[in-house]
Amino acid sequence: MRAEVDIFSYADYRLFCRDFYQRQKQNSRGFSYRSFARKAQVAPAYLKHIIDGKRNLSPAMSIKFGLGMGLKQNELEYFENLVRFNQANTIEEKSLYFENLRKKRAKTLVPLGITEAASLLSHWYVVAIKELVVSLNSIDVDVIQSALRKKIPKDLIEKSIENLQRMGWLHLESGQWISKASQIQFPDEIKSFVIRSFNGQMLQLAQEALDDQLDQREFGAAVFTFPKDRVSELKMKIKELQRDLIGFVQDVAKDAERKDQRVYFLGVQCFTLEQREGDEE
Repeated sequence: MRAEVDIFSYADYRLFCRDFYQRQKQNSRGFSYRSFARKAQVAPAYLKHIIDGKRNLSPAMSIKFGLGMGLKQNELEYFENLVRFNQANTIEEKSLYFENLRKKRAKTLVPLGITEAASLLSHWYVVAIKELVVSLNSIDVDVIQSALRKKIPKDLIEKSIENLQRMGWLHLESGQWISKASQIQFPDEIKSFVIRSFNGQMLQLAQEALDDQLDQREFGAAVFTFPKDRVSELKMKIKELQRDLIGFVQDVAKDAERKDQRVYFLGVQCFTLEQREGDEE
């Protein structure tokens, strides 16, 4: 038994349980409250009582439910935190579990493979076009061209849209353009010309963005002294920060109208400002 609904898109565990049950009923003729009860080792009517709001789930019971649904480990942890969040009695508890949910959602992002990265990150405007098609719900070349920060030739925009569809990163569903992922996690620690070139292009755009209105951009910097042998820890902290920000972005964007959203780029740089003898080795 396996849940086909995306648990990470839910903020209410009862709704997830309801959609899980309905999907399983559609896909499996033998699925029932009783068959689920056997799998989860609970009373036959328990799932229905949960969906109807007549019963609550304890943390221990949420684990049984998750196992009965066939959730993977990261999904199981999310489900348990979702139960705790929904049933928390204080603002402090809700805030704690909400942050846990946000972090766990961010960790579900799958990094691009190097082959996809070579196509998707070949030029800065490719990922921008992907997001614009979704937010504007249009593949009209003139519309996309007028929305881009820098003017790109129409033939390149058209080719980019064709490639994005061919790669499966864009598809039309019920009259709405959908992206394979609303946020992209780029390959990490890959010494690739494509990745270096992409980041170089973004740094050039960042330099131009210094003249943007203050309410449309944010720049900050810090210069500090830090032990060289603990740089790996510093890098991990930076990665955690990025995951937290992605979680925040997902939460806010999910509830906002598409017409009110804009495409942004977040870049983080950390490098030494000195060069000492022996550092190259």
